[in-house]
Amino acid sequence: MTTRDVRLRVERCADMVSLELYEGVTTGVASARAMLRSLPNRGDYPHLLPLSARAFMREHWRANRLPSDWQVAGNPRLMGQTFLRSAQENLEMRLLKERRRPPPGGVPVAGSNEARRDAWRQPPLGFEIPGQPLSDETVRLLALWDLTQNDEGLVVSVRVVHTLAPGVFGSKVPVDLSYEIKPTGGIFDMLQFRGDPQNEDLYADIDREENEGDASGE
Repeated sequence: MTTRDVRLRVERCADMVSLELYEGVTTGVASARAMLRSLPNRGDYPHLLPLSARAFMREHWRANRLPSDWQVAGNPRLMGQTFLRSAQENLEMRLLKERRRPPPGGVPVAGSNEARRDAWRQPPLGFEIPGQPLSDETVRLLALWDLTQNDEGLVVSVRVVHTLAPGVFGSKVPVDLSYEIKPTGGIFDMLQFRGDPQNEDLYADIDREENEGDASGE
């Protein structure tokens, strides 16, 4: 299998679960917001929305059939750790929230956990060393979601990225693939990261809590 074959396989897999991925994220966000309406001072607990939404997303995927051999994985006791995995395609997507603070890019850093740092550290999908066989290790992607507000109201966005390095706080995490998931299913190959300023920060940056919260996870 060539590097082009691997990249096409990733693209095919992202497209295969695109509709279910977007539906799960939007359902999770809506369910979390509905639950938190009963909390009088919910603005004092901005971290509750992304964490609650992740739990509802996971439950949605567990309750609804995913395409082919895709399954929900991860240890929910570790900050709601959630993966979508395909054993047949040897590929996994880790669910995380986009970063909300500069620099632009949005991809959360791996943090200090060595297992996460190894997961973020991958060879480029479009690069091949002559004379060396391609690795048969699992291709690891991040499924990143975000909730922003514009003139039309709240907007949910989802994208899938392939990281090359763990990254450091304050710097952009290097990636060589970024597919935007369309609300109606399908993907769009993003040539540039969106860096538009947001009108409202709906919740606090919880990257560090997420990074340290699954210290015993994968």
